[in-house]
Amino acid sequence: MAELSSHDPLAGLPFDRVPPSGRYGAAGEPGVTVTATDAPFIALVVARNGFAASVATRLGRAFGVETADRPGAAIGAASTVIGTGPGRFLVLSTIEPDLEGTLRALLGFEAAVTEQSDATIAFDLTGEKVPDLLAKGALIDLDPRVFRPGEAATTVIAHIGVTLWRVNETGWRLLVARSLEASFTRFLVASGAEFGLALENGAAGRG
Repeated sequence: MAELSSHDPLAGLPFDRVPPSGRYGAAGEPGVTVTATDAPFIALVVARNGFAASVATRLGRAFGVETADRPGAAIGAASTVIGTGPGRFLVLSTIEPDLEGTLRALLGFEAAVTEQSDATIAFDLTGEKVPDLLAKGALIDLDPRVFRPGEAATTVIAHIGVTLWRVNETGWRLLVARSLEASFTRFLVASGAEFGLALENGAAGRG
């Protein structure tokens, strides 16, 4: 990985460009590692009035996870169901290319289903300093003692809409609109530089 200045880690990089993969900020073992990837297959499920509990149950049974009609992340081996609000769920799968069709067949008239895969970029963050980094832009309390593994939220970080959840003790996943990838990556780099940040996005200089 390239070693980049801790004085101004984004010096000379146009604002509409995604920062390249590399090491940013403080030397030594990075406090945060960020991997930006195309999100897996994603669909938004919105339960029709009166069917939220039924939809949650159907999703849980179909994907082998424990779901409920509340904010939270139900994480399975190949699929994750994120409760984002009353009767609203994001479903992610690594093995269902026709996820929208699968969900429509599963839920029938009980929910509206919308494909979301092409609209989103995923950021996987690991390291003990992740909460400190996110706290610089978050409007909610992400203290690990409060925001425990399996917790999820749809919120704003650095004026950018984000759906995030805590995967495990040191791992977090965030979904951001693809059009805001450059802006959000810049926030992560600038905010994580003091801890040392390792970025891998496989898309150096992408606009």
